[in-house]
Amino acid sequence: MIDFSFGSDTGLVRPINEDNVNITRLNSGDIVFMVLDGMGGHSKGEKASKIAMSIILENLEKKNSFNSMIECKSYIVKTIKKANKEVNILGSNNMQYYGMGTTLILGYIRKNKMLMCNVGDSRMYSYSDTSIEQLSEDQTYVQFLYKTGKIKKEDMKIHPKKNVLMNALGTYPSLSIASKVFNEVPKNIMICSDGLYNMVEEDELLEILKLRVESKIKIDLLIEKANQNGGLDNIAVGLLEELL
Repeated sequence: MIDFSFGSDTGLVRPINEDNVNITRLNSGDIVFMVLDGMGGHSKGEKASKIAMSIILENLEKKNSFNSMIECKSYIVKTIKKANKEVNILGSNNMQYYGMGTTLILGYIRKNKMLMCNVGDSRMYSYSDTSIEQLSEDQTYVQFLYKTGKIKKEDMKIHPKKNVLMNALGTYPSLSIASKVFNEVPKNIMICSDGLYNMVEEDELLEILKLRVESKIKIDLLIEKANQNGGLDNIAVGLLEELL
């Protein structure tokens, strides 16, 4: 039995919510879930994240099922690149949308396996009653500096360029997508935008995630906590719990 919920909030500072989040069970029984954090300002990011999500969902609902994870990965990567092309063309041909783009963290569960695709700095976590683990890797300048030994982990959150992305969907005609297949689906999964994890420390996240309540209640509590801690950005979060 899978209990899943998702939600989004504008936060306390931004005038527009440019985040999008969705969890869909397809007719095949497969589950696709994603968070997109739009960027560009003046509703550009809202447009980019909405278009990309619509294209991905439409193509997956049309395809519906796969014979293998190899086929699944190939099709989804192509679909994400198709979304990238459409967003990039719209941004290139319309001054009002110039420079728009979006992050993407996507999971696809087929039987007992999961595909994760990542562009940018939205995240996927697994968690239990006692621990929380980031499964995705941020495609940011500070992550690059940390991996190459230029800065320490504790310096990442206070670095002046902590919000600089190394990759985003829609900003360029071509796109690099980080992907990974998990041979076992994590029991509990959270996807979220940086508006959640930048506002709420991991120990605070875990305090809410380990509660014995429905996932929808946890979504509301996570968003409330992000706003209590400042609400400096849009917030998007999705939970999938007790996956069997």
